[in-house]
Amino acid sequence: MRIHSLTMTGIGPYAGQEHIDFDAVGASGRFLLTGPTGSGKTTIIDAIVFALYGDVADSADSSKERIRSTLVGPHTESVIELVFSTGAGVYRVRRTPTYERAKRRGQGTTTQNGTVKLWHLAEVGGEPLDEPVTRVGDADAEIARAVGLSREQFTQTVVLPQGKFARFLRADSSERQHLLKDVFGTGIYDAIQDALIQASRDGARRVEQAAADLRGQVASLERHPLLTEAPSPAETTDTGKETDDADQAVHPEDSSPDNSSLQATPGGTQEALPLPMEDTDRAEHQEADASPAQAPAQALEEAMAGAAPDLVALRRIGAEVLEASHNRVASADAHSEAAGTALTRAQSAREEAQSLHDLLERRRALIEENERLAERAEQEADDARRLQDAERASRVRPYLAAEQTAHRRAQQAVAALAARADQSGLAHLAEQAGVTSAGSVEEATGSEARSHGAAVTPAALVEPLVREAQRQLTALEDQPSQAMAGDAEAGAVAPQDSDAAETPVAADESETDRAEALSPRDLDDLAHHCRREHGQLETLVDLEAGLPERESALQQREAELQRAAGQLEQRAEKLAERPAQRTALVETLEAARAAHERLDGLQDRRARAEERHRAALAVEQLSAQLAQRDAACAEAATLAREATERVRATRLAWISGTAGALAGELTEGEPCPVCGSTTHPSPATAGTDGATRQQVEAAEEQQRQADEALSGAVRERHACAARLQEAQRASDGMDVPAAKEALEAAATALATARAAADGVEELVERLEAFDAGTEQERAALDAARSAQESARSRLEADREALAQDQRRCLEARGTWPSVTARAAALLVRAKEAEDASQDVDTARTALAQARSALADLAAALTEEGFTSAAQATAALMERGAIEALTAGVRAAATAHERVRLGLEDPQIAALSGQEEDHLEAAIAELAQADATARQAASAQARAAESHEHLRRAIDGVEQAATAYEEAAGSSADLIRVANLARGENEAGTPLATWVLQARFEEVLVFANERLSQMSSGRYELIRVAEETSQRKRRKGLGLAVVDHLGDERTRDPRTLSGGETFYVSLSLALALADVVSAESGGVSLETLFIDEGFGTLDADTLQAVMAQIDHLRAGGRTVGIVSHVAELRDQIAERIAVRRVASGGSTLRVTA
Repeated sequence: MRIHSLTMTGIGPYAGQEHIDFDAVGASGRFLLTGPTGSGKTTIIDAIVFALYGDVADSADSSKERIRSTLVGPHTESVIELVFSTGAGVYRVRRTPTYERAKRRGQGTTTQNGTVKLWHLAEVGGEPLDEPVTRVGDADAEIARAVGLSREQFTQTVVLPQGKFARFLRADSSERQHLLKDVFGTGIYDAIQDALIQASRDGARRVEQAAADLRGQVASLERHPLLTEAPSPAETTDTGKETDDADQAVHPEDSSPDNSSLQATPGGTQEALPLPMEDTDRAEHQEADASPAQAPAQALEEAMAGAAPDLVALRRIGAEVLEASHNRVASADAHSEAAGTALTRAQSAREEAQSLHDLLERRRALIEENERLAERAEQEADDARRLQDAERASRVRPYLAAEQTAHRRAQQAVAALAARADQSGLAHLAEQAGVTSAGSVEEATGSEARSHGAAVTPAALVEPLVREAQRQLTALEDQPSQAMAGDAEAGAVAPQDSDAAETPVAADESETDRAEALSPRDLDDLAHHCRREHGQLETLVDLEAGLPERESALQQREAELQRAAGQLEQRAEKLAERPAQRTALVETLEAARAAHERLDGLQDRRARAEERHRAALAVEQLSAQLAQRDAACAEAATLAREATERVRATRLAWISGTAGALAGELTEGEPCPVCGSTTHPSPATAGTDGATRQQVEAAEEQQRQADEALSGAVRERHACAARLQEAQRASDGMDVPAAKEALEAAATALATARAAADGVEELVERLEAFDAGTEQERAALDAARSAQESARSRLEADREALAQDQRRCLEARGTWPSVTARAAALLVRAKEAEDASQDVDTARTALAQARSALADLAAALTEEGFTSAAQATAALMERGAIEALTAGVRAAATAHERVRLGLEDPQIAALSGQEEDHLEAAIAELAQADATARQAASAQARAAESHEHLRRAIDGVEQAATAYEEAAGSSADLIRVANLARGENEAGTPLATWVLQARFEEVLVFANERLSQMSSGRYELIRVAEETSQRKRRKGLGLAVVDHLGDERTRDPRTLSGGETFYVSLSLALALADVVSAESGGVSLETLFIDEGFGTLDADTLQAVMAQIDHLRAGGRTVGIVSHVAELRDQIAERIAVRRVASGGSTLRVTA
């Protein structure tokens, strides 16, 4: 891995943008990062680590919040861009930290989420090869894949942070194993080792399972009855009575295999596995077979008693037992066949005897019946004559009964309808009382009014129908019935309620009009509406009943999830809310963009509104001004008239005074200086109120001013009127309040749009930051939430479903206490309406039938020639008597014919009456044959079932034995190899640890080469097998220091001094980089940063260390040294100098 450039903006003490070209400054293979203590040298290391991993180098002792500079404004973004290359290619990563900033509006702060972008470049400084990765989790995964090191490994091999330089040196075997495994890519050996161990465990389990299956099959076979006794030659060949008895002794339920006994013998995978018996063992068992016969069950136990089952003996015993069972089945089959033949013969004999018995019995019965019919012939003739006389009167009787029944039913139907009306009214009052108990009557009435009208109840609909039915019944009873007047048997039927009758039915009223007047259509509509509402509520009734249980279950599940998930669940819930928040943010952004697009139109609208408002204000002002101008014009006109009058009066006074003065100078006979006349008949006299010329001029000046004032007032009035006209036109006829309201609406709309549009950029930034934060949170929770995610999703779905169901039930129940109560009320009302409709229909039908029956009776009497119902009644015979008499006559005729035909039957006629009946003997013989056949069939079925159970048990043993042979034969070598890989070898080292030990030895070889130079041959690193407090499986990666000065004893690395620890750690770090670079397929480490530590070295050791660093140039590697040691500044020209600035921050100066 090589780092090419770093760009920082607003990071740590660097308020501005700082850029470092590591290719230029590190061209010589080394460079110095120097500056005062606390100026920000380590910040550059943290920036590199943060760009790659989103955290600082030493996260244990430092927070990544230090990345954000405190010297920049709240809205200035902190950005780190890093260009690096690995074997996977060239990459550029841009990362921003998460920080708290002040809200753009209002008080308080908000979180600015961190973001990341990762580009794959064609070359350093080149164009991206594809679109950037912006999801935090995806970018982190791609960087980890490209770099090949975790943050902890990176800070131990590439970037050695301040104060943590000796971490690898002082690490325990476990930590070293974790680092070396990833650095050298030895995870494949762990996988191989785990795969071998797992395969060996699987093989051992398969062998043990096969052995357990075999034992279970053998145990099932041992429970078969045939295996509880030793087979003898007589049992396998005898087909007589002894075999039948033995077959009957085998009960089916005793031969069924007991599966519950098939229990596998417990055993670990590391125990010795039983394998098939050797040939010598089989020979011993074959010799044992020559001994006296033993029971098969005992032989099976002996075959399974050893460490491994004797498969040969198992198969031999199975074959012998199966052959014996087969012989028993053959004997049972033969016996059953013979019994079946005897049963067939007995059945045939019984059928023949039964046929003869039936014929004899039938002949005897026919003869006896023929004799009885001959004795009754005279009586039957008399009955036929009586029946003929009663038929004419009987045809009228149905009409009489029908009319009476129809009238009675009509009365009953009308009475039932009236009772139904009373009952419906009471039920409606009870329903209102029930609603009042749950809520207010007004609310219930409002709910009913919304559903089907407040006044529509069964009682309200039934009452007019009751009155109509009573009216029709009264009209029917009022019609005279001559046919019924003389019916003494039935009697007259009086009206039930004559007071309720209204005006009689009009003579021209049709049956259709009567039916329409009693139509139950409104009741049917009401019932249908209530049924429909009830049907809509049926599903909600069951749903409502289960709501408490569901809510309790959800609460219990919620409590369990909270206890199990804790803080993780809270974070997961917040993350689950973010998509909805993002949707809201996107909608806000879209609304802001839409508002931005509407700004021009809204600005024009506000400008027009402002113009109308100004015009309306101007109209108001100009109207007042015009009134003032009118008043001013009137006043000016008055003043002008007064000034004119004063001029005229002053002039007259001046003329009068002048005339008097001239008249005083006139001389009779001399011409007048004014008119030239020499006579002066009426000379003017000098008045006392004369005026001077100056007064005349002053009055004229006042007149001129008054005229100018009048002209000015008129002009101003005309100008004001013109402005008023223009303002009225501009205001569109709106007054000031209306114009102000329109202006405020336009200004509000514009302000709202501007407020929304002003936040577009901020919303875009918030959306990007929100997405980045979502991805960062999701990446952090992915590993921990997998076990809780499905349960939480189901819980939320169930909770939402419950809330929706609760809302549905709340909406559905209305003012009722529950959906069930409302549904029950609807059902009751529907039933009332249906019952009332049925009663109305019944009453309508009964009334129509009563009218029809009355008409039919009159027609029947006329048709049969009766003048009255009484006359027909006198000739009438009871229906029962007629039917009985008719039936008797017909039965007699039928009996005569049946007896005649029976005696003429050929089978009866062929009998002489002397035949013998053997039916009882045939039945007894058949019963005995059937019992014998049933016993034989039962014995045959038991033998066949026992044989089938035995065959399945032996097949199961054979399959289990074959599986055991295959499992035992294929797992032995695998188990042996797995034990070696697991560490059960002479060295006691697992495969993966052995590989890491070899790699670690290589690292120590390279490290000791440099350490020998740095320590002047004093120290050497060696691998030790033991470390303090290390478990057995962690041995082999221990580290010790050999001190060649003195007795060459080994030392714990923790006993080294600060300077010694520094250069020993540096030797290890450089050696690790060398070995990793040399390994094919490993991680190439071309850049190394060392933060501090050089100040602990003396001059000679410092030179030795610098000499080793210089040796890295030959391998193309670059070492960055972070230090403020003056001697290093003299030796290394290429440097990155950190300088403090007056503002309190720092800046960089790169010298290449």
